[in-house]
Amino acid sequence: MDKTWFTGFVSLCLLTLVPLAGVLPGFGLKTARAAESLTLDKAIRAALAGSPEIKENRALIRGAVSGRKAVRAALFPQVHGYARYDRLSDPAAIVPIQGLHLPPPLFSRDQYQTGLAFSMPLYEGGRLRSGIRAAVRDEGIARAKLNYSRQTLIAAVTDTFNSILYLKSLRGAKEKILTAIEEAEKEAAIRLKVGRIAPLDLMEIDTQVASERLDLVKTREALKRAGQQLCRLLGWSPATVIKTSGSLETKGGENVFAASLTGPEGTERIKSWIEKRPDIIRAGRKVKKADELLQIARGRRMPNVDLVGDYGRHAGSGLDGEEGRWSAGIHLSMNIFNGGLISAEVARVRARRQADVEALQRLRLKAESQVYAALSSLREAGAGIALAGEARMTAAAAYKIEALRYRKGTGTVTDLLKSQAAWWLTRAQYIKSLFDRQRALTALRLAAGAIRLE
Repeated sequence: MDKTWFTGFVSLCLLTLVPLAGVLPGFGLKTARAAESLTLDKAIRAALAGSPEIKENRALIRGAVSGRKAVRAALFPQVHGYARYDRLSDPAAIVPIQGLHLPPPLFSRDQYQTGLAFSMPLYEGGRLRSGIRAAVRDEGIARAKLNYSRQTLIAAVTDTFNSILYLKSLRGAKEKILTAIEEAEKEAAIRLKVGRIAPLDLMEIDTQVASERLDLVKTREALKRAGQQLCRLLGWSPATVIKTSGSLETKGGENVFAASLTGPEGTERIKSWIEKRPDIIRAGRKVKKADELLQIARGRRMPNVDLVGDYGRHAGSGLDGEEGRWSAGIHLSMNIFNGGLISAEVARVRARRQADVEALQRLRLKAESQVYAALSSLREAGAGIALAGEARMTAAAAYKIEALRYRKGTGTVTDLLKSQAAWWLTRAQYIKSLFDRQRALTALRLAAGAIRLE
């Protein structure tokens, strides 16, 4: 009995481990991928591949392409099948008389018809051609919107990624300073026991330690929120744990690009770059589309000329007299009076075009101001790096001196805490200035439409 139970238990364990053997390797692979270091280039590629906004704009492009094909199809012949039945008040000829020496046609109140109808536009006042050009503009607008969405997404990913690097550096600096002040706290506790300092000095250090620990917690939580924000931009779950690697130091090419937009020729270069911005291109295409819509509205005053044809079978009651008939011709139609409808439509489209022109000019002014604001922020960040770089070296040396004086008993705890605060402030300012420079460079490239999409 016991042996049978043991054999069944072992079999059950083996059956359970078989599917787990296939699950665990996949689970381990997923964990390894989650722990893989994420660089800025990898983050940008992941965002462009997984962003819902990018996928939405690509779907809009496919819709615009289909819309262009649908409008172009109106230039080709249209063939329609039809079938109809009519009950007339009086008998009518089923088919017209076909000759003087043939039997007279049959008459019937019931009329059955089936066949094919053909039509092809010959002239429509340019409305179809303008409609095709407007549809092409729609496709171009959708593509420009995709490019602008890609650029703004890259800028957002870059800023968020750099903010993570900034917070990681800030966290490291806070941890070092906290370690240093904790060591001072331990020494102060020993000195208090031997009566070399007053209890108030230790209380001040304890208060500073508590404050530094709270700041460190805030920095760590801000780092977690930045990571969640980056996951959202990448199209990943915010619960995904990611590790980033990179530096806030700039590359030489970035400084060269910024320098090219300054000086006597900088203004012309800025205007040239601005015209390449996807949102400026999109606004310009909207104006051109409005021109085509205006032509369509004006074309409604012109006549329509169509080539038409028909072939079908006609029959009367009981399907008697069933016979084929055909027709072909040219139809002309022209609006004579519509109560001012066309004039109102022309005025509406003209006003819409003027609004698009003003929107284009507004975007140009906004883009130019964004470039100058980014250049100003870049100069400010550069000055901050230079000043904070010098100050942090001085503050670090001053803190070491005050720490040594405090250990020897010649310094006060107030001087120690002040030097520690100054050391931390200059380190934080230097790291913040590095981050501000990266953010200004990203804003400059976005404002100038110079963000690389590859």
